[in-house]
Amino acid sequence: MRVSIVGGGFAGLAAAQLAEEVTSDVQLYDKGTYSGDRRGAWGEMVWDYSQVPLDRHVPGYVREANTGIFVGSDGKTVINVPDGVILNRGELEKHWAGTLEQTEIIEDAEVDESEFRRLSTESDLLIDATGQFPISSRFTPLSYDVACPTLSGRIEADFSHLYPEPRALAYENYFLWIVPQSPDEATVGLGCRENKAPAELYEDMQQLLAEIDIEPPEREALYSGTDVSNGLRSISHCSYELNDCTVHIAGDAIGLANRLTGFGMVHAAQSGRAAVRSFVQGESYKRRLLCQNFWTKTITGVVSPIHHTIGLDGIARLAKSDIEYQESFEPQQPADILSAVRTFI
Repeated sequence: MRVSIVGGGFAGLAAAQLAEEVTSDVQLYDKGTYSGDRRGAWGEMVWDYSQVPLDRHVPGYVREANTGIFVGSDGKTVINVPDGVILNRGELEKHWAGTLEQTEIIEDAEVDESEFRRLSTESDLLIDATGQFPISSRFTPLSYDVACPTLSGRIEADFSHLYPEPRALAYENYFLWIVPQSPDEATVGLGCRENKAPAELYEDMQQLLAEIDIEPPEREALYSGTDVSNGLRSISHCSYELNDCTVHIAGDAIGLANRLTGFGMVHAAQSGRAAVRSFVQGESYKRRLLCQNFWTKTITGVVSPIHHTIGLDGIARLAKSDIEYQESFEPQQPADILSAVRTFI
């Protein structure tokens, strides 16, 4: 059995790791490289790290982060983060790739539509983990409910007044996140609910960072990206056939990130493994993804209209009487969200 994986982030690496257990014919294509300084447009915090198939004593694992701070229009809310971890994602992915003993890794690979078709003729399973707006959008209907342009990067500055808690700051049309790696370094990012160009986002980021006493980075230190998310209906497009090859779409490509919090790396890793396991076991990949993401998509789908009305900090106040300490809004504690919804209604 030949498994070809296009995209070497969390979804692709998790897929390759599991595929090695059932076949020695695994190819992983990544548009970047696993040497040198691997960076991109991403945040570097996850929760539920136990769902990532790596231990905690690996390069790129920085530290635990059990709480985060959300700053909204009505003040500050402290959020409990279950099994939260701050990563140096580039270092973690380089280590992860180095553990793949049976996988042929092709770096600096520009896989276009023609190459993707060729891979489908040579593979039994082809996994599209190419991120937002993937190659598969040329072969199957795929769109996103939410698509927010972002600008992010890991920068050096004085973060001592913010360290150690990661935080998200909400503005009318923006969300700014800061994930301190240390008092002197952090991942910062700015997302926008409007379709703004990178140059416009950079000007806005400079102003917002200056307001919280952080020296803005040089434009060259930042990477452009897009945060995407979908509801459950998107899962119907996660699998299709191409030249008698089964194609599974995984990770951000299928929009699995939580639209309220933006957390997607754990969902990506889970989907990469599900893409392989369902094929090997002859099960429905769509059904497996549906089961894995039901709570995340259902609850955030219910809460999204309320979120647009009163904000995440408003939901926090509804969910708990104590504004200074809130429980997580991920589906591990659905009762908190459902309680907030009932109160609001």
